Amino acid sequence: MKTLVKVVLIFAFMTLPLSLAYSKSLGERRIEPGGSPPVITNSFASKEASHGDVWRIYLEAHDPDADMQKIVAFIQQPGSGHSSRSVLVSKGDRARLFGTLACYISRPRSAISEWAELTLTIFVRDRGGNVSNSVVFPVAISRGVKQESPPPPFNTGGLKILGGIGIRLFFPFPDGG
Repeated sequence: MKTLVKVVLIFAFMTLPLSLAYSKSLGERRIEPGGSPPVITNSFASKEASHGDVWRIYLEAHDPDADMQKIVAFIQQPGSGHSSRSVLVSKGDRARLFGTLACYISRPRSAISEWAELTLTIFVRDRGGNVSNSVVFPVAISRGVKQESPPPPFNTGGLKILGGIGIRLFFPFPDGG
C-alpha cells in the first residue's frame, strides 16, 4: 500500500508542472469572442475560366485586431449543390492579406457539358469569431477561354499566393442528358 501511495505522489508531482504549463499555453492561445471583424477592402476575379485552369481570386483584407484565421470559400454549382473549403491565414498575414487565392478547376470527365457556371463566395473569419463582409464571384467555365487580367493594385506581379482550393465540376444530370 505504501508503494502505491509513493507511486501516486511521484506521478502527481511529475505531471503537475506539465498540466500547469498546458493550461497556461491553452489560455494564451484562447482569444475571447469579440473585437473588430476583418474587412475585405478589394477583390477581383475573372468572370470566365477554362477547364483545368487555375482561376485566381485576388484579395485584399485588413483586420484591426490582427487575428485573421481563415479564408472561407463557398462553391455553388447549379444542379450540383454546394461545398465549402477554407485556407488558414499565415501568421504574417493576420493583420493584412494581399495576394491571390488559387482555385484549381478540375478537368471535366467526358460526361460534363462544354460549359458550366458556378458561384464562389469568399469571406474571412478571425480568431474571435468575427466574419468579414462577403464577396461573390460568378464564373463561367468553358473550354479555351482566357482569364481577364487583374486591375490595379493586383496587376503589379509577384503577388503572394494565400492558399489554394480545389473546385470539382459536376455534371448536373445523372443520366448524361
